[in-house]
Amino acid sequence: MTPVLEMKNASISLNKKLIIDNMNLKIQEHESVVFIGPSGGGKTILLKLLAGIYSPTAGDVFINGENWHDITGEHKHDLAKKLGMLFQQGALFDPLTVIENVAFPIREHYNLPEEEVLAKSQDLLEKVNLLDSKNKLPVQLSGGMQRRLGIARALALNPQIIFYDDPVAGQDPMQSDQMLRLISNFKEKNKSTLLMVTSNMKVAYRMADRIFMIIDHELIDAGTPKQILEHPDPRIQQFIHGSLDGPIKSL
Repeated sequence: MTPVLEMKNASISLNKKLIIDNMNLKIQEHESVVFIGPSGGGKTILLKLLAGIYSPTAGDVFINGENWHDITGEHKHDLAKKLGMLFQQGALFDPLTVIENVAFPIREHYNLPEEEVLAKSQDLLEKVNLLDSKNKLPVQLSGGMQRRLGIARALALNPQIIFYDDPVAGQDPMQSDQMLRLISNFKEKNKSTLLMVTSNMKVAYRMADRIFMIIDHELIDAGTPKQILEHPDPRIQQFIHGSLDGPIKSL
């Protein structure tokens, strides 16, 4: 089967600093893949590389067998409708209200009646407990609420591939559980492919089919949530157990 996403010997440097070095990865349709690793190790950069936001400085990145580098114009626009992404900082439109933020991608990509756009937007806001705040601006929301708004907008186009950058950061345990249920239910209903960055091992164990660790510019296949517990790499064991003792030095 052709992987949904693939990296072949991909590297990327930003501001002359090597972030990702010679990484190889294949992600199949409908998989749930979670990336873990120390802060500043390149997890967010990897998501943006796979999503076609960044281009590799060496190697290649493919989506559905096509090289991101070769995709342009209308075809790239069509692909964008199949992708959803929750950015680490939300990437919300500050001048737009909460409901307008969710409605924006729907209006951008589909020619739907306005009542249908608003109905779909309100349904998504209800699912993330933000319907009562629909007329507020993002700046009037807490950090956790902004994150929930980002999730609603990421799901607005019913994407087939969804990138989540630390989706439950800033949420209390009950809100976290609700968001993870929403993410899981959406994935099952739409048979989508899920890629997630998290530093929360409970989230990783719950959401992943496979877990990868990004550290020292490497991408380590740590296996399933069960297999990672027995992985021989001491860096993985130190990270998943949250220990100060080991090869990873805290910043």
